[in-house]
Amino acid sequence: MKNCPRRSAFTLVELLVVIAIIGILVSLLLPAVQAAREAARLLQCQNRLKQIALACHNYESAFKQLPGYGGEHNGFLIRQLTNRTQRPIGGGTWITQSMLFLEQQPLARSIQGFARSFSIAPNDRVQRLVQASVSTLHCPTRRDAEAYPLLPPYRERYGEFGARTDYAMNGGAAVIDEDASPNSNEAPAIKITRDGVWVLGRRTRMNAILDGLSQTYLVGEKAMDLGKLITGDGFGDRSPIAGYHDVPISSHSYVRYAARSPAMDSHGNCLECHDFGSTHASGWNVAFSDGRVTLIDYSLDLGVHRAQASIDGREIVPYQR
Repeated sequence: MKNCPRRSAFTLVELLVVIAIIGILVSLLLPAVQAAREAARLLQCQNRLKQIALACHNYESAFKQLPGYGGEHNGFLIRQLTNRTQRPIGGGTWITQSMLFLEQQPLARSIQGFARSFSIAPNDRVQRLVQASVSTLHCPTRRDAEAYPLLPPYRERYGEFGARTDYAMNGGAAVIDEDASPNSNEAPAIKITRDGVWVLGRRTRMNAILDGLSQTYLVGEKAMDLGKLITGDGFGDRSPIAGYHDVPISSHSYVRYAARSPAMDSHGNCLECHDFGSTHASGWNVAFSDGRVTLIDYSLDLGVHRAQASIDGREIVPYQR
């Protein structure tokens, strides 16, 4: 009789060892993959800010002033400088102004008049336009470029949903207004100390940025409450990009101030409507007025932060790489 060849095979113990080794290798590889993906998203966020900064520069080349104030009411819990008064200018929000040079001309021209109009109703056309999202206006780490729920009074005007932005224009240096909010941890107000690029009552010209274009914020990532990224009820995220000038909280959705140091998004952020910040663990991205985009660490000194938010404070600050 011929001997049958013996078949080699894994024992149960050997198989379990192999599975354990594969599990360990996957667990070691996963953080590296996640880090690589976040690095890609961070770079994409910077590229989008670069596009917005270039759009602002192209707007300035065409109209001799940067996009900015369009007639908005003064923001809620914001004390302006004494010589800053609101007056109608037109042209929608700074976002719809800059969208003219973000390859979004048809959308921008269609929704620019919505912010000031007294006769807007949520018909099919208005809802379709207000819900049209622009991917350039969103940080890929934070949320997708979609239309998110609207709350009153925006809902009655524009319908159930509206497109948003994750980026805000620099409104200037500020401090916590202790007179208006003695308990600054609950509902803090801020007091503007120096103008930024976005100024109540007027639009800014390049020659008004006396501190230098390379030392002055233009547009950066805005702080948000992590629990309200997609619900639409964040106090600093309620207005769609079309805007609504007659509502005092509208500018909170697309203007930020240097009242506190930027921080990573968190739950229950009490100053999300005023602060800069981001969802990136490594820092927040900002475009300076010369078009340079950089990642700044959350440990940035508050004095330096305020200096880089003002356009005419004459401060001397270290160059941020």
